[in-house]
Amino acid sequence: MTTTGADRAGRRPVTGPAAVLDRHFGLTARGTTWRREALAGASTFLALSYIVIVNPAVLAQAGIPRTAAFLATAAVGGLATVAMGLWARLPFAVAPGMEMNSVIAFSVVGTLAYSWQQALGMVFWSGVAMLVVSLLRVREAVIDAIPAELRSALAGAVAVFIALIGLQIGHLLRTSDGHLAGVGDWTGAPALALGAGLAASLLVDRFGGRARAVAVPAGILVSAVVCTVGGVRAADPGHGLDGGAAALFRLDLAVVADPRAWGVILVLFALDFFGSIAKVVGLTAHTPLQDGAGKVPGMRQALLIDAGATVAGSAVGSSSFVAFVESAVGIRAGARSGLSSVTTGLLLLLCLFFAPFLAHLPVEATAGALVFVAVRMLAALRPARGDRLTLAAVAVAAAVTVATLAIDQAMAAAFATSAVLRAAGRRPVHPALWITTLVLAASVLLQYLQF
Repeated sequence: MTTTGADRAGRRPVTGPAAVLDRHFGLTARGTTWRREALAGASTFLALSYIVIVNPAVLAQAGIPRTAAFLATAAVGGLATVAMGLWARLPFAVAPGMEMNSVIAFSVVGTLAYSWQQALGMVFWSGVAMLVVSLLRVREAVIDAIPAELRSALAGAVAVFIALIGLQIGHLLRTSDGHLAGVGDWTGAPALALGAGLAASLLVDRFGGRARAVAVPAGILVSAVVCTVGGVRAADPGHGLDGGAAALFRLDLAVVADPRAWGVILVLFALDFFGSIAKVVGLTAHTPLQDGAGKVPGMRQALLIDAGATVAGSAVGSSSFVAFVESAVGIRAGARSGLSSVTTGLLLLLCLFFAPFLAHLPVEATAGALVFVAVRMLAALRPARGDRLTLAAVAVAAAVTVATLAIDQAMAAAFATSAVLRAAGRRPVHPALWITTLVLAASVLLQYLQF
């Protein structure tokens, strides 16, 4: 009789329902347990739960009915995240990207004066394009061509981006038009909550062993208590699902006939294409999720899922869906399999029925956990002594992320740095690296010309 799920160290075989989970998700093979995955999935949910409130609020600026955007965020995000766990078997949450909803609300509708129905049509066509290139494995080819120093650079860019999100949520930094605008309030309750949560996570993490699995939720819990004492409350998430179908299939697919819309579709496509690559590589770098060759098993399925979610989300009332950077919280908490994503996805779906309860978790309660995760990601980079190429790529990626708050622009700068320094040092440069660098530069230029 087989002993599927038996521990490598010789412990008793896993039997019953636990064996089914072990066999499908490869828990033992990945050195994890269902309890750890469930806790990590809950941690990811707590870190990204703000999106079900913030995304509808941003898209409402474009005229998209708030309840419809809420339904799209929770339902499509939840189903896509469950699919990510069951099919790709990776601990990535799928949700609307903050860089995407801002483009729709403030650029496509606000500046270019398109209707929200036309904007959703553009999101749809960009998602279709993403599905095509994913089926043709173009994104996989780009990821496979990324050298070691760029994997570290993208991990650094993602870590800095997460830290900046945490600092913004904690009101320590102010932004304007997608750029840093100055220092915020370092003495208010949100800042104190960030500091307390960060300190709690670092303290628990210092204990090592199993304690590390609860470092992130411990920080969120402490921050939530400080927020409550300081009078910080969450925004009103809405009133149930009344009017949730207001944007259902209201997207204007005929917008593709407008030549002016092609540039917008290309921008949305580029943001999604390169943003997803940066996040997949950055979130898995220096973790057991990558194999010995630096590849991520299940990557093709993951890319197809986020592209499919964009198409589905546009039909319900949301901007593009992406692998969410807050997935790093769950990965740091020990997530190594898709079971974590299943947990996160189910919790997102529960938001449809318990939306009013979200008011009890202020978004500020997640700030300290995000900064903690960013610190741990940066600490894991540790380039080899004398590896100037990696140091240069990481430094450039981090600096551009701070200056622009844009992962794709940081990615373009890091790719250009790597290609030029490799060529100058007579080191091999994969043709795909040059091509990707040129395409990235063109996409960044197009964004500035378009908006």
